[in-house]
Amino acid sequence: MNHEEYKYVNVSTNGAFNRKNLIDYKRLGSPEGLKDAYMTYFRYNDEMVEHFNKNKTVAKFKGSAWSEWLPIDIDSEDLEESQMYLTTIIQRLADYGIDENTCRFYFSGNAGFHVMIPSAYFGAVPSEDIGKRFKRIAYLLSEGVEIDSSIYDKTRLFRLPNTINTKSGLYKVELYPFEAMSMSIKDIQHKALLPVEELDIDDEFDLSEELTEIYHSPFEKPKREVKSGAKAKICIETMMYEKDLEGERDNIGIRISSHLRQSGLNPKMMWVALNEWNDGLDAPLQDYEIERIFEQGLEGYQFGCKDEFLKGRCDPNCLFFQDDWQDAQERIDNYESRKSTDV
Repeated sequence: MNHEEYKYVNVSTNGAFNRKNLIDYKRLGSPEGLKDAYMTYFRYNDEMVEHFNKNKTVAKFKGSAWSEWLPIDIDSEDLEESQMYLTTIIQRLADYGIDENTCRFYFSGNAGFHVMIPSAYFGAVPSEDIGKRFKRIAYLLSEGVEIDSSIYDKTRLFRLPNTINTKSGLYKVELYPFEAMSMSIKDIQHKALLPVEELDIDDEFDLSEELTEIYHSPFEKPKREVKSGAKAKICIETMMYEKDLEGERDNIGIRISSHLRQSGLNPKMMWVALNEWNDGLDAPLQDYEIERIFEQGLEGYQFGCKDEFLKGRCDPNCLFFQDDWQDAQERIDNYESRKSTDV
């Protein structure tokens, strides 16, 4: 089922912050050759049109959405490591009844790879919580692999194929699975010097019963007693006082910026707080980087407790800490490890 009423997307060109109006995706035309061009991979119906006309933005949309593809974004500073992660995911697809020949694989044009899996494998339907359900499946398929979990926000933009990544000057190009796994990084980058034609892939496959059951299972919110003296968002507080953030400054900065916005600070106050945080780093970000993080914070992104960066700084004394979550022991271990390191 294609859910044809879900036809609107939001696009951005020349950067992720130049969002345009809602557009019928069938009228987009070819993006080939555009620089830093993005589109929401989720699609929306008239409910989003009403939201956009009222708010002049897609941010904070609470309605339903749908996508025919589940994306997984693998990104590492080491492209060879990204390729290794990609290979792990491709090999794992078969464990859940997913034929790699029905999926699409892309070199992002810079430091990572994108995997697109047909959502029909697990019977995805339009819903308000589709982002959370997509994230649930993505975590399952990428266990042990570092992925960008923020892309499952319902209004998240995703780089379009055959467009130029200005960080490298290379195109985001599609690869066959055997190419993605076996080609040398140098050869992949050489192939990305030019756009490539969309590949023919298989479009017939059977539903994965296991993934379908997991996807459609209800979310259960654990019940717990609030600890005496518990504080909220200790993970954010921890981030704000860390000084050595080599390799993590962008990711931490975006989460701090988003938290400042959600805490009710106006843009001017956010800007002052972000610069104060940046000045305290051992290796501060440059002005243009802080501006980008500031703008991303204004977008209204929300990072939950299972976000990889927040999770690694979880504290049992947090108001939101869940004692009966499956990963509770891992969080406690992280906390104890940090305490021993700080002594």
